[in-house]
Amino acid sequence: MSPMDQRGRRFRPGAAGAIGAVLLALVVLMALLAPVLAPHDPLAQDLAHTDAAPGVHGHPLGTDQLGRDLLSRLLYGARTPLLVGALAVVCGGLVGTLLGLLSGFARGWLDQVLSRLADVQLALPSVLLALLVLTFGGQSTAVLVLVIALTGWPAYFRLVRSRVLALRTMAYVEASLTQGVATWRVLSYDLLPGVRGLVAVTATLDLSRAVLMEAGLTYLGLGAQAPAPDWGLMVAEGQGQLLGAWWIAVTPGLALVALVIGANLLGERLAERGGGRRAARSTVKKTVTARSTTA
Repeated sequence: MSPMDQRGRRFRPGAAGAIGAVLLALVVLMALLAPVLAPHDPLAQDLAHTDAAPGVHGHPLGTDQLGRDLLSRLLYGARTPLLVGALAVVCGGLVGTLLGLLSGFARGWLDQVLSRLADVQLALPSVLLALLVLTFGGQSTAVLVLVIALTGWPAYFRLVRSRVLALRTMAYVEASLTQGVATWRVLSYDLLPGVRGLVAVTATLDLSRAVLMEAGLTYLGLGAQAPAPDWGLMVAEGQGQLLGAWWIAVTPGLALVALVIGANLLGERLAERGGGRRAARSTVKKTVTARSTTA
């Protein structure tokens, strides 16, 4: 292999991660700066200019069937997917990580119960579970976050549990247990640092799942309700006009694709860079320290 090919191979993963970071940053800036960047009120209707094509009548991305400016709705519509997705990832990640730590450390009956609970959760279709919870729990942002977090925690649990089971046999953990160190200190100072990188990578990749699930549930009428600007709702509103006014559904659809691709590219780059590399170095250092202490 020529030196140029080797440089190209080294460059591509970094370039993909940079592209992912840029896409995510753009979406976040769209949501934060929506009041500044939006040329019109996202809820204002102009029935004289309905279904206007992009660039017509002062609307860069056109208007929808009620004459609402699509660029303004696109900017404001980024807020709900990002907010719901981020909160769901944080909640699901915290629950899954905590239960994974406890399960891998305690083992025994607690491990069996939590593992079976995660298996049952994974066996249920996510959309079906979401439909059931939203039907009986009501349609609100809090319930939507709860539903998406509920379908995501098993992934964190299984990864963290597997990692903790391996870390529990390391010399520095055994040394802490032998010295009678409190359980919470072993979990916090010995085991948690070893899974932080893994959880961070998983959370970045999980963001795309959470955003897509929010958009899908909203598309089905179980998320944000009209006239609120939301990408999933905008796709649903424009699906019947794909032939005559394709930009109504395609524009928010492309925004969703960009957000999902950005999260995936960044997550994959973090994984390739070695989400657990720092944790592995920390493990080696602690093992050496533990061995020297016990010696």
